[in-house]
Amino acid sequence: MKLSSRKWFWIGLCVVVLGALLLLTAAPLKNPMARGSTFSRSPDGYGAWYTYMQQQGVTVQRWQRPPEALWKSESTHPMTMLQVMPQRVEGIEAEWYDWVGQGNTLIVLGVQKPVTAAAFSTMQSSEQGAVQINTRRRKQQQTEEELLLGDRYGAVVWRTAVKSGSLIQATTSDLAANAYQDIPGNFAFLAELVADAKGSVWVDEYLHGYAELQLEDQQATSSNTWATYLAQTPLLLILVQGIVLCLVLLWGHQRRGATVPLQQPVPNNSEAYITALANVLHQAKSTSFVLEMVAKAERLHLQKALGLGSVLVDEQTLVDAWVEQTQRSPTDLQQLLKLTKRRSPLGEKDLVNWLEKIQAIRILNSKF
Repeated sequence: MKLSSRKWFWIGLCVVVLGALLLLTAAPLKNPMARGSTFSRSPDGYGAWYTYMQQQGVTVQRWQRPPEALWKSESTHPMTMLQVMPQRVEGIEAEWYDWVGQGNTLIVLGVQKPVTAAAFSTMQSSEQGAVQINTRRRKQQQTEEELLLGDRYGAVVWRTAVKSGSLIQATTSDLAANAYQDIPGNFAFLAELVADAKGSVWVDEYLHGYAELQLEDQQATSSNTWATYLAQTPLLLILVQGIVLCLVLLWGHQRRGATVPLQQPVPNNSEAYITALANVLHQAKSTSFVLEMVAKAERLHLQKALGLGSVLVDEQTLVDAWVEQTQRSPTDLQQLLKLTKRRSPLGEKDLVNWLEKIQAIRILNSKF
């Protein structure tokens, strides 16, 4: 017996509802990778501690690149990297020891250590006040290690000297999580660890899935992007999506109407004029004119995005506002502004590089 279109509609609707319920029960309620992230406001996130550090006047930056980019860098300035592990780790990679030995500091929260007879929830005393620790895991202290927090069952937080650098580890990843913001000792204790360290302070957000890929990283990962996605996609989700897609196509086939002819696109005179003007400027090699016009428009756009209004302000005011809101070095913006004052014409390659940097500044500013 042939089913009517109305019956097909109700059958398809029931299947879609069942598929949605399956997705809700099969999908995780939250992303486990977000644990310990400064972007997270959940109880196991570090968003409150990040805000606390800003209120203390300490600049904490977010690292969103692979660790290899840090290991291969030739920076001579010391750095402090805080890693809040979303899952416990057995040990530290050898490359991190080499990086720490160059005079840097690495703080790792969430190191796998044995469970002891200690109570699960304890209050540890420190110079910053009582620190609540919710774990039975302890580290048996070695002679070359400095105890920073612990009890008679072992160390909870300890420091190890690695050449001219310092490695700090903890058996808990929730040392300064959002759930402990009502206990002043937790936030203050981690803040003191960071304050005692060397150089600029960074929080590793790449661990939590926040990646800001540069050009070389995109080239390195583009070959396996689809393979990685398919390998990590649950088969149940693929099956449900396929069923829903088939039902939608079937329902659309049953309700297909008359063919609608395609409408001819309306010519865009403004776009045609801009294209023609660009061709003329390209043939004339008038890069100075392009540089002047684009620089003026982009500077005005950046001004408005920073809340400085539509009246052009002086260069130093623009740079100060950009540094305050993006927490980036003023050098990048100053170099671009300096290039716009250049009297001699730019080559095509230099002009393209300048436009790419302008685009990068626009993208970066849109995130803040």
